[in-house]
Amino acid sequence: MKPEDEFPDELVCVRCREPKEHRDLDRLLWCETCRAEARRRASQWGWLGGTVIAAALALWIWLVIQPSDLVLGGWIATVLAALYLCGRICREIVYGLIRARNRRAPGSVR
Repeated sequence: MKPEDEFPDELVCVRCREPKEHRDLDRLLWCETCRAEARRRASQWGWLGGTVIAAALALWIWLVIQPSDLVLGGWIATVLAALYLCGRICREIVYGLIRARNRRAPGSVR
């Protein structure tokens, strides 16, 4: 028996409540459109979180470490790297939380 035979031809996306073919849904029964929307929202929150953390790091560097003009470029690169890395980490955390909550989309049809 093939795995495709275990599912009906159409299933309902748990997020948007639209019927889709079972091969178009992932293991949490989300369609591609809902996953893309969740990624977009998580990306927005990720950049916000990364910006806040990088700004806090820049403030700490400026007030506590008080860098000299000689290595200022290195400190700027450190803050930019923190912005990128923290943004990516925050994005993945938020995406995981959105998927774990598994709630219906605000504009779902049913």
